[in-house]
Amino acid sequence: MALLVFIVNVRSQARNRRIENLARFNEVHQRLFARHGYLANNLDAIESGTMQRDPSNPLAETQFHLMLLEIERLAILANNKAVPRSTQIYMFGSYAPTIRRLMTRQESESMYWELARKYLDSVAANARDYEKLTKAERSQFWR
Repeated sequence: MALLVFIVNVRSQARNRRIENLARFNEVHQRLFARHGYLANNLDAIESGTMQRDPSNPLAETQFHLMLLEIERLAILANNKAVPRSTQIYMFGSYAPTIRRLMTRQESESMYWELARKYLDSVAANARDYEKLTKAERSQFWR
C-alpha cells in the first residue's frame, strides 16, 4: 500500500511541476504581448511582414530591449526543459524569425544577448519544420 501511495504521489508532484512550469511560461508569454509593449504596438506590422525597427525612437528601442529580456526568460525555461518544445514552437514560433531579424548586428554579436539570439534562432528553425508537418502531425503541439 505504501508503494502505491508513493507512486501516486510522485506522479501527482510531476504533474503539478509541469503545470507550474507551463504557468511560468504563460506569464512570460503574456508579458511579451502586454498592452503597450513592443510586440503589441507592432503586431500588425509583424503579421504583415513589414516590421522595421526605428532606432531613432527611444521608447521603441527601450521596449525592444525589454522584450529581449523576456525572451531570455523563455530561453531559461526552455534550456531547463520546463516547457515542452512543441508548446514553445506553437506559441512563439511565428514571431521568432521576425524578432531575430530585427536584432541589430551589434546585438547579434553581443555576448550579452547570446541567450536570446540562440533561443530565437532555434525556435525559428523549429517553426520552419513545424510548417512542413501535416495537421495530424501538428496535433502533438496542441497539448
